[in-house]
Amino acid sequence: MSRIAHFAFILLICLTVSKSVTAENKSAPNISLAQINADGMIADLKYLVLDLAGEKKGWSNLEELLPSFLEGIDKTRPLRIDILLGEDQKERYRLILPVSDLGDFRGNLEIFEISSKKQRNGPYILGNLFAGFMKYLQKEKYVVISEKLSEVEEITDPLGRVQELLNEKYDFSALITNEKEGVADRKKSMTSTRKQLLAAVKKKRDETDNAFELRKLAFTHQMDELERLFVESEKMVIGWTTDAPANEGRLVFSLKALEGTSLAASIQQFATKPSYFANVPVKMDGILNGRINHPLDEMRKENFTAFYKLLLPSLQDRIDANKDLTDEQKTSGKKVAALIIEMLDAGKESSLVDGFIDSNSTTDGKYTLLGGIRSTDGAKLKEIVELLPKVMKDQTVETDVVNEESLKIHKIIIKDQYKAGFEELFGAGEALYVGSTPEALWVAAGADSIKRITDASKLVKEPAPEKISPEVIELNVKTLPWLKMINKLRGEKGNQEIREMLIKSLTNTDDTFSFVMKREGETIDGKAKLDKGILKFIGNVIAKFSKETL
Repeated sequence: MSRIAHFAFILLICLTVSKSVTAENKSAPNISLAQINADGMIADLKYLVLDLAGEKKGWSNLEELLPSFLEGIDKTRPLRIDILLGEDQKERYRLILPVSDLGDFRGNLEIFEISSKKQRNGPYILGNLFAGFMKYLQKEKYVVISEKLSEVEEITDPLGRVQELLNEKYDFSALITNEKEGVADRKKSMTSTRKQLLAAVKKKRDETDNAFELRKLAFTHQMDELERLFVESEKMVIGWTTDAPANEGRLVFSLKALEGTSLAASIQQFATKPSYFANVPVKMDGILNGRINHPLDEMRKENFTAFYKLLLPSLQDRIDANKDLTDEQKTSGKKVAALIIEMLDAGKESSLVDGFIDSNSTTDGKYTLLGGIRSTDGAKLKEIVELLPKVMKDQTVETDVVNEESLKIHKIIIKDQYKAGFEELFGAGEALYVGSTPEALWVAAGADSIKRITDASKLVKEPAPEKISPEVIELNVKTLPWLKMINKLRGEKGNQEIREMLIKSLTNTDDTFSFVMKREGETIDGKAKLDKGILKFIGNVIAKFSKETL
C-alpha cells in the first residue's frame, strides 16, 4: 500500500477505533479537522460540479440542500471538528462552529429534532436526537458541542489548536498528534480494532480459500502500516486545497514520528543511500515518469515474504480455473507465476524498492519508455520469456537479442489483439523489450529500445552522485494516453462507465497527476497535484451521486 494511501486512510482508522482510555488520557490521540469556511466549501463544490463538469442538475440538488445545514452558521469563518476517542466508544465528535445568529442556529437544531435548553449557569443541554451539551463563546461567537460536559467546558480558544492549518489556507485539513507516554496503550487498543475490522472481511462468492486468505493477509499488512502511523506518530498534518484560479487541486501531508519508535527508525533509513539508477536521467515531463528509492525495514520484509507465500497458490488456483487454457498453458503459466514470485521475493533482500520509469515523446507524436528496478535474481527473466509462447496462444518472442556477459535483452512481439492499444503510444511495428543484469531488471518500448537499455546499463556503473536526493518517491503521470490505451485493450470489460467518464473529463493539456515524497530531517513530507481534468472527473462523480441520491 502506498504512503499517500496510508494518510488517506488514517482518519478512517481513527473513526473506527474502540479505545480503552478516556479522551482526557494522554494515551488517546488528538484528532482535529478544519474547514476554512462554509462559503469556500460551497464555492469549491460549485467549481467542481457546475463550472468544470457542467452538471446543472447535480449542482442544483446540492445548492438546494446545503443551506439547510448552515442556518445560523457564519459561512465566512473557519469550522473545527475534533474526533474524541474515549472509553467503550467507537468515536465521539466535538463540533466547534462559528455562529452568525445564535437564535437561528438553535432554531435549525430544532428542525433536526435537537432541543437546546439554556441553564442559568452553564452550557445549553441538548436533547432528543442528540444528548449532550453546547457552550456559547460569546466573545468569539463560536458554539462548542459534544456529548460530555467536560469536553465543551475545556474549550476556551476555538481555533488555537488548528491555527497552523488555517495559516496555510488549506480548504480542508487534519491534524493528528500523539503523546509519547501513550504508545503502549495505543498498541493495546489496536488489538480489538484489528479484530473488528478483520471480522468485516468476508469471503466472497466463488472466491477460493487461497484467494480469501491472501486478501485477509493483505488487509492485515495494511493494518500493520496504519497501526504504526496511528500509534507511533508524533504529528501528522494533511491539507487539501482546491485552487480554482490555477485550475488544480493540491494535497500535502507531513509526518513526524515519536522518538525511539520503530516508525522513527524507519524514517531514519530514508534518503541515506543513493539510488542505483541515480545516473539515469528522468525528465518528469512525459506521460509516465517516476523514481522510487524506498527502504524496507524488517517488518515490511517479513510481510513481503508472507504475502508472496500466499500469492503463488492463489495465482495457481486462478490459472487452473481458467477454462480457456490448455493443460500445457496451465502448466507453463504456473511455472511463470512461480518464477516471477521467486524474483520478487529475492528482490526484497536488497532492503529497498529502487527503480525508475521514464517516457519521452518522439517527433512523430509517439512515445518511448525506459524503466528499471533493482533485482538480485534477474537470471530467471530469460526462462520466463521462453515460457510465454507456451502460456499465450500466438505469442512470439526472441531471446538474447543482446547477449553480453552482464546484459541480456529479450524481445516480446506484441500480439495482434493488443497491437492497437500498444501502437497507440509507441508506434507501429514496435515491440516490448526486457532485459536483465546481475543487479537489475530493465524494460523498454518505442524507438531505439535496445540502445536505451544498453546506455542506461552503462550509466549505473559510473560513480553515484555525492549528494543523495531527499526524494523518496517522485511521480508524474499524464493519465489520458494510458486511459485511451487501456480502453482499446479492455473494450467493454471492467468498469467501462468510469473509464469513459474519465476520458470525457480529460484533455491532453489538463490530465496530469504528480506526487513527491521526501525526507526533511526527521520529517516525511509529501505533495500531490491534480490537474483540471482530474478535478472535472471528481466533479462528475459528485454530480452523479447528487443526481442519483439527493
